[in-house]
Amino acid sequence: MQTVRELNPDLVLISEPYKHLSTQPWETDSTTKAVIWACGGCTFQSSANNNEAGFVVAKLEGIYYYSCYAPPSLTLDEFKNLVDRLTEDAKQYTPIAIAGDFNAWAVDWGSKETNARGKILLESMSSLDVVLLNSGDKPTFVRGEANSIYLT
Repeated sequence: MQTVRELNPDLVLISEPYKHLSTQPWETDSTTKAVIWACGGCTFQSSANNNEAGFVVAKLEGIYYYSCYAPPSLTLDEFKNLVDRLTEDAKQYTPIAIAGDFNAWAVDWGSKETNARGKILLESMSSLDVVLLNSGDKPTFVRGEANSIYLT
């Protein structure tokens, strides 16, 4: 919340929030792990897929925003199912922005190697008109020797 106060964005896409805000325009997936927060002066034009597990979508200022979360506990088949549902849903909207924590690694966004989840995600995203925004050189998560660079 401090970062939101400092940066004053209109919209925040969150994976695994520490706390849920009941007083704000706040949309979540069925697991409450993928969140879209309209924290500026804008309001959602529409929202959908609140009953989906793994992603939620909301329209703000003419753009469809997806917030996604794929826990590391998902099997490869469960992960593929989530990504397939996400890409099929995203094909019906334009323009779109997809952000989230997929717990997937790929050299394309700065990981040391591409794992099976990364391959699935890259293949699925290639069917959409999206551009990878990560610079690929700065970790967004660091714990001891481990770090991650998230796909946005």
